[in-house]
Amino acid sequence: MKVSLLFPPTWHPSQPYLSLPSLTGFLTQAGVKNVSQRDLGIELLDKVLTQSFAHGLYQQLVDKQRSLERERSGDTGPGSAEQLARVIESLDRFPYLFERIELAKETLRGEGFYDIEAYRNSLFLIDKWLEVLSSLYFPTRMTVVDNQFGDYSIYSSKDLIKAIRDEAQNPYISLFRQHVLPSILTDRPDLVGVSITATSQIIPGLTLCRLIKEHAPELHVTVGGSIFTRLVDNLRRCPWLFDLVDDFVVFEGETALLELVNQMDGKRDFSKVPNLIYRQNGKITVNQPFYSENINQLTAPNYDGFPLDLYLSPEPVLPVQFSRGCYYKDCAFCALTLDHQNFRQRDPGKTVDDLVWLKERYGAESFFFTDECFALSPTKRLCQQMIDRQINVKWTCELRFEKNLTRELLAQMRDAGCLKIVFGLESFNQRVMDFMKKGIKQEWVRRIVDDCVDLGIAVHCYVIVGFPTEKEEEALETMNFVVQNTKLHESYGFSCQPCLFDLEKEAPIMSDPSSYGIRRIMRPATEDLSLGFFYEVQEGMTPAQAEQLYQQVYEKISEVVCELPFNYSMADGLLYIARAKSQALQVPQPTGS
Repeated sequence: MKVSLLFPPTWHPSQPYLSLPSLTGFLTQAGVKNVSQRDLGIELLDKVLTQSFAHGLYQQLVDKQRSLERERSGDTGPGSAEQLARVIESLDRFPYLFERIELAKETLRGEGFYDIEAYRNSLFLIDKWLEVLSSLYFPTRMTVVDNQFGDYSIYSSKDLIKAIRDEAQNPYISLFRQHVLPSILTDRPDLVGVSITATSQIIPGLTLCRLIKEHAPELHVTVGGSIFTRLVDNLRRCPWLFDLVDDFVVFEGETALLELVNQMDGKRDFSKVPNLIYRQNGKITVNQPFYSENINQLTAPNYDGFPLDLYLSPEPVLPVQFSRGCYYKDCAFCALTLDHQNFRQRDPGKTVDDLVWLKERYGAESFFFTDECFALSPTKRLCQQMIDRQINVKWTCELRFEKNLTRELLAQMRDAGCLKIVFGLESFNQRVMDFMKKGIKQEWVRRIVDDCVDLGIAVHCYVIVGFPTEKEEEALETMNFVVQNTKLHESYGFSCQPCLFDLEKEAPIMSDPSSYGIRRIMRPATEDLSLGFFYEVQEGMTPAQAEQLYQQVYEKISEVVCELPFNYSMADGLLYIARAKSQALQVPQPTGS
């Protein structure tokens, strides 16, 4: 049985995502010998950032200009006068970018990464290069971290059906055909698994599935990832998706994928595969109850086959996990807890074993814990083992502003190699905190933030603007906590990401919206795959007012936050903090007379 696992564009280009390495490690441990995994996002980015690719791109731009000069329609949109202007502008920029694009890529992979001006310029050049490529597919816009497909809604099945076949606006049809599909067809896997974990991957991922099934309908294609985990009920009503893929694995995928492999190699009784959604004899079946892994039986993520040297960073920052789910899971706005159903804690000793193995196998010294939040008591045991075993790694994780998060534990985390902690602040107004069911107090936030800064641990804060019933002055109190806290925002490595509140499918607030001041919930009839809803409120800011204030909050916070690298990438920021601390240790200290 030959298994090929694929991660479609787009994800952050400086580090791999955890899903495929976790599956590969599990399958390999279970004795599945022929497993390959590919990060197609970084593969394709590496390909388009070359002068060899540029030669073909230049001719395509010339041909596009000529065709649009002969015939175009309208002022904007595909095939319009606006697209012609974009193509002409791209041709004007082309020589400058052509000479520098490979250098920009290599700068980010080497020592130049740590030169902040070189780092910024390289990212800017890459973004402009992707803008040039995008002009062929206007109004689609590709960036290193996102895909914007013009007027297509990723939440509408009608739009998706069109988008995955639209040669004019979907660049991935051509890119996959030229640079991905031939190798898949040559390899002839028995099972292809596609991991779709972010909204930016929906159109590229389903485009890839369509191309594979059209060219090799006998290949079994399964899709997994958190996006479709949140759309279980919707999948029952979208039979067309099962023309693109054979089935979906929702929630956790290790045991499910292993059993799928076993059934394909045996009796092909798909009713035995946990967490599987499939169509049989015209009927869509959801295998329940949904299965959760015993995470102490899982092995370390296996990054074999991932091109770690292609990521846009000078050294790998590998994602790992210490727990699954959220031990708190009462926050009214949060739908993330759905992905893992319940909280499970991995043994600290096993986690340290994983870190040691990953460090030895891949030369990684920096790690990104993807846990929704670390529980305090296990964190203490984890850090003590890291210190006792002297594993000497750098890492970041997420914590809550807990009353019992002491300065002593923070110091222990620092001594174990923690360089940055991510906090879900959401609001600094106590009424809103309580209404969100955050379970935290202002004084705890102030104390923990001050302790982190004093101890040299960088802080990241997520902030939400526009939670139902929130008033403008309450949102501004949160903004001012950041903007007026000079000690915090001038601390090295600080970052803050304001977000506009989104009423998400499966969030606890949806179980009783009226108690949160929501008067009415709406969803466009065409958006049958929506992960969120429009709504009206009984009091506080309207969604439109909240969006307007969000722009103000975002701009004010941006004035005091270092956008690059810290607000751009946690992984890049981690490497910058590690470099700064290393250099500080090398500076000779003054001696007394």
